[in-house]
Amino acid sequence: MIEVLVPTASTRTPKLPLAERLGETSTARIALLDNMKANAPELLHELAETLQASGHQFERVRLSKNATAAAPEVVMAHLKTCDAVVLAIAD
Repeated sequence: MIEVLVPTASTRTPKLPLAERLGETSTARIALLDNMKANAPELLHELAETLQASGHQFERVRLSKNATAAAPEVVMAHLKTCDAVVLAIAD
């Protein structure tokens, strides 16, 4: 007889519903949050350009935060005024 042990713990993360999807983007404010890692600004720029080239017009709000820390309150205050946030995690 072979006993197989599975060394995993149960998930403690609460299940949350997905965020509502944006309908029309022409009036949307979308924050592009740069985590200050290499290539993050370029990734966000290309994403925004690609979205706008495919017909999605929106107001860009560019912000940044340190990758190793929580976003400062001033950044969080700006994010709360946006309809969506895209965070770049790049290297």
